[in-house]
Amino acid sequence: MGPQSKSISRHASHANYVRYRRARGDMTEVFKIVHGYYDPKGVPFPQPSSYCNIRGHDKKLFKLRSYLDLRKHCFTVRVVSEWNSLPVDVVNAPSVDAFKNRLDKFWSTQEVRFNYKTQFDL
Repeated sequence: MGPQSKSISRHASHANYVRYRRARGDMTEVFKIVHGYYDPKGVPFPQPSSYCNIRGHDKKLFKLRSYLDLRKHCFTVRVVSEWNSLPVDVVNAPSVDAFKNRLDKFWSTQEVRFNYKTQFDL
């Protein structure tokens, strides 16, 4: 393993860490919005889903369609799928710190996607 491959590996690890931190921060903000930590008039709020589903939690959000790449990367669009995929015990945590701990524990089982320490072959 030469110096260039170590540099690429270090860069990939850092990029994974940045993606992980962004996703964790996004989920924490959605938790705060959904649970009323912020004034609803002052924050962008994804619409609650009106679709009654027996799977998952009761705080699911409606996924808006976006046809432009610019809109696809907006906060209210990019967080919905990930939020809706979280289990009930994570979403219904009693506090922000409990949510973060439960989120980290849940994501630790999602090896490739959310474990920033995972090694990728480039």
